[in-house]
Amino acid sequence: LRQLGIAIPELDAAKVLEIEGKGLRSFKSPDDVLDCGNSGTTTRLLMGLVAGQPISAAFTGDASLRSGRMRRVTGPLTQMGAHVTELGEPGTLPLRIDGANLRAFSYASEHASAQVKSALLLAGLVSGVEIIVREPSASRDHTERMLSALGAPVAEETNAYAEHTVRLEPVDRLKPFDIAVPGDFSSAA
Repeated sequence: LRQLGIAIPELDAAKVLEIEGKGLRSFKSPDDVLDCGNSGTTTRLLMGLVAGQPISAAFTGDASLRSGRMRRVTGPLTQMGAHVTELGEPGTLPLRIDGANLRAFSYASEHASAQVKSALLLAGLVSGVEIIVREPSASRDHTERMLSALGAPVAEETNAYAEHTVRLEPVDRLKPFDIAVPGDFSSAA
């Protein structure tokens, strides 16, 4: 996040960490590759945030993450208008995303995936467009809960066949908030 232009103080377990936001569309292109280590969640969510802004960022990770499938996220982001360049093996990291003003998008996911859904919701959020994600069943809903708590207009519906739909309407601003972040690295990301 520091590489993307967000001022984050040094981490100190004895102090409360305060981060001052810069708005929904304020990332800058990083000077270096974003190394997401072993966190697929960090990678996929940041891809959505980068894709919805007029910046470019390259992503990589450790050997395990570099072997992971990324097209489940990069495919729909490309359909929304982002540009993805694969820099290694097809469908894996490393890759570069050149963000854009994305199009409103309705996506029917073959598999329930909180990471894919969250990446698309965040891409729509920062690009200021409506996003609809349909899943065959409801995946984890941490992102929808967070966005809703911050004042974003999120609507959810589950039909008689257990198919789940999430809709995010455009919003110009989110409310500031205080949150206790668990010490677990995956949850914190």
